[in-house]
Amino acid sequence: MTLRSSVSLLVFILWGILPSCAIEPADHQLNLVFTGDPKSTDPAHATDVRTGQLCALLYDTLVGFGYGTELIPLLAESWDIVDAGREYHFHLRQDVHFTDGTLLTATLVCKSLERLLHPNTHSHRTWLLNRVVGAEEFMSGSADSVSGIRAADDSTLVIRLIQPFAPFLGFMAMPAAAVVKISDSGELLGTGPWLVEEWVHDGHLLLQKNQHYFGDGPALDQLRIRILPEALPRTAEFVTGYLDIMELPAAEYPLWLDDPEWRDHIHHQDELNTYYIGLNCSRPPFDDVRVRQALNHAVDIDHILQTIHHGRGIRAAGPIPPQLLPGDPLKPYSYDPDLARDLLTQAGYVDGLEVELWQSQSPELLLITEAIQSQLAAVGVEVKLIRNDWNMFSQAITQGRPDMYYRSWWADYPDPENFLAPLFESQASLTRWTRYVSTPLDSLIAALQGETDESYRQQLARRANAILHQDAPWIYLWHSQSAMIVNPNLQGWKPHLMFNAQKYNRVTKRNGP
Repeated sequence: MTLRSSVSLLVFILWGILPSCAIEPADHQLNLVFTGDPKSTDPAHATDVRTGQLCALLYDTLVGFGYGTELIPLLAESWDIVDAGREYHFHLRQDVHFTDGTLLTATLVCKSLERLLHPNTHSHRTWLLNRVVGAEEFMSGSADSVSGIRAADDSTLVIRLIQPFAPFLGFMAMPAAAVVKISDSGELLGTGPWLVEEWVHDGHLLLQKNQHYFGDGPALDQLRIRILPEALPRTAEFVTGYLDIMELPAAEYPLWLDDPEWRDHIHHQDELNTYYIGLNCSRPPFDDVRVRQALNHAVDIDHILQTIHHGRGIRAAGPIPPQLLPGDPLKPYSYDPDLARDLLTQAGYVDGLEVELWQSQSPELLLITEAIQSQLAAVGVEVKLIRNDWNMFSQAITQGRPDMYYRSWWADYPDPENFLAPLFESQASLTRWTRYVSTPLDSLIAALQGETDESYRQQLARRANAILHQDAPWIYLWHSQSAMIVNPNLQGWKPHLMFNAQKYNRVTKRNGP
């Protein structure tokens, strides 16, 4: 029996329940799915993945993300970095128009970036530009403009930083850095390949192609995004042809992989993230590095990956994903319960210890934490699981309440620094995360931020990753791998590493236009 026939009954049932939500497959339309509504169509408020994905369709940034970690020209066709990394000269394309027909100019880009910083915008992404000369004065109201952002001419934008900051170019590819224009009526206008025609909350978003998009405009006329929180309706709609691309839930993955009709249409992507268990290093028992190392040896990560994630994932040896550290990888901690017990004994915990592991509320997550709970019990560590809603969970971590907590970190920009400074720089760690402090690591992070030579930056990142491996403020779990199933008629699509890199310009259907 194929997967298609195994879900036929489900499809029949859902068809009776959800007739008003059904959409007709169309050769001119791309059909995608979100698990919930985006928060906004304003890139200044793009703090979640869904909003970032939507904004990438409606707006453009100066530079973009390619299929991997590379940065590619977008609104800026080229750029120069001068004065030892303190100044960026962006040379804009001269064939770009906003959706009201206004030609893109450097002056309009200046206004867009200043809007991100303006207090009335209430953006939580002002940190993208807080290293720009004059940004602080503008945000405080003591200056009418940002002195470090200026138009040298209509097609040249100059941004000057207070000091060199190597990841800055990646900042300019993030959704919040998208260039917008405010119309006379207050409408937010973009230059992106798609326009929102309809938004039915908890239902769908319907987008139309921007007929005047520069470069490669969309090949299809429409893009519809269904809002389907539950996995079963998503599966039913994909099998019946009403979705074109869908991420496979972990529980369903083996069924699709074993089905000869579908296995060749599964696309895998190693994702730019790290899953981990944070350890509170400010108090016993995790103020002792031997205890932290012991727990890393006590968790059988390969077993969890195989039984719960069906082999999708790469074991983590440190916080930085391997895509950002090419070459010989750092070796993960071995699964060695005997060594774990020895380290605990050396640390004075002959009779074991008791700790709390905090997590958010998720059925799949509970499978993981219960497995970890069982494995730690085998070396004498009794773990009490504490489940809370996301807001309470996040607040508790900030306050330093949990002994241990399960989380993940996803890249905002593809640079090793993004997996170091926001998480482990001492001030950030003491006020938000594991309370881990390392002066040598702080020095490496500062050097990494200011260094412009990419080869030397890699050396610095490797040294930082090695320190964190040895000091073990986390139990390093894995870097995840997604699996996307694609309509066999779809052409011109492949997964991107960064979530906001997809614009679906080149996607066509075999029977389409």
